[in-house]
Amino acid sequence: MQVYAVVDSEYRVLWVGGEWDEFALNGGANSATSNAVLSTSVMSHIAGSETRAETARMVDAVLKHKRTLRLEYRCDSPSVARKFQMTIQPMKDDRALMVHDLRDAWHFSPPLNRWHYDPAARDVKCSFCGDVRLDGEAEWTSCDDIGDRHPTHVNYEVCSTCVVSIDRAVEEVLLGTDVTAALDEDKLPR
Repeated sequence: MQVYAVVDSEYRVLWVGGEWDEFALNGGANSATSNAVLSTSVMSHIAGSETRAETARMVDAVLKHKRTLRLEYRCDSPSVARKFQMTIQPMKDDRALMVHDLRDAWHFSPPLNRWHYDPAARDVKCSFCGDVRLDGEAEWTSCDDIGDRHPTHVNYEVCSTCVVSIDRAVEEVLLGTDVTAALDEDKLPR
């Protein structure tokens, strides 16, 4: 499975493709089909302020430095765990292509409780790995281990482990650009 979108520097969705509609409909996101998202901000379709900020940071780094970014993440449903690789690559005219490639999938047995985004929820789910931090707990619990304790209402955040992964991905974009700039300016020792 592959879904992709082209966004501009204002995060407007200019084009979608692959199995976009199938993925949206299978996930119960009827309001996120291609006709509904075109010309809207991709940020308006992302739950959680931290998730929007991290997504913007990745897109901005790609657009500014004209380098490709790659990040593995999870996007689970209550019955299926799914690992994706997101690739954000620069295009002409300050546009970026965001590609989401399914890398692996397996079934939760038994399925997790169906959850809904609620910005007021006290239980939190990481947008990038799917781990859960239950109200009052300091540690995150993997969805692979949480079973029937998975909350039915969650707010989305980004756990510290995923922030480090995003930092690394953005740093690779920045370092790649710096090395290229130095080579172009003949500043590296020969």
